[in-house]
Amino acid sequence: MKARAAILLLAVAVWAQEPTPRQRATTAINDLGRVLQQLLSEEMKQGSYAGAVKSCAENAQVVTEEFAHERGLELRRISLKYRNTKDQPDEWEAQHLRAWAKQMEAGQPVAPVEETVTENGRRFLRVMKPIAIQAVCLGCHGPRDQIAPEVKEALDAHYPRDKATGYKAGELRGAFSALVALP
Repeated sequence: MKARAAILLLAVAVWAQEPTPRQRATTAINDLGRVLQQLLSEEMKQGSYAGAVKSCAENAQVVTEEFAHERGLELRRISLKYRNTKDQPDEWEAQHLRAWAKQMEAGQPVAPVEETVTENGRRFLRVMKPIAIQAVCLGCHGPRDQIAPEVKEALDAHYPRDKATGYKAGELRGAFSALVALP
């Protein structure tokens, strides 16, 4: 009897420690953002925005895919003005991006969104967290005529169909988007 009670208590303790789908998505989004920021910061510390473009082009998708695989969920960086076609939002994501952009233009704060959806008979939790343009981002994402020539060359080489310029500090750049299967 005592052994059964101990096993039951252990099972409850393990179950209680299992992160919720929301926690899994939020942690993955926050961790990915931190790692990508570190990758770019290292290049920019060396004074190379062109190097940051190259690093982003070579590493961002790979790191994002690794994070998703390790955490057993879908994870993407998305934008209405994307550099990589893999970052093009689906309709649900685009709807929230457009709403956030309007809110930010009106000076209103934006917050992450989440929704439980059913796709092909399976339930998922969708979570999105906005990404705002910071002043440091303008070296690669600012108005095209204000981007340094070597950065433009790097952008043209790595992203021939680039749509991700013309921003001002404080505008919505895009979002992190996670999809977690629900039991």
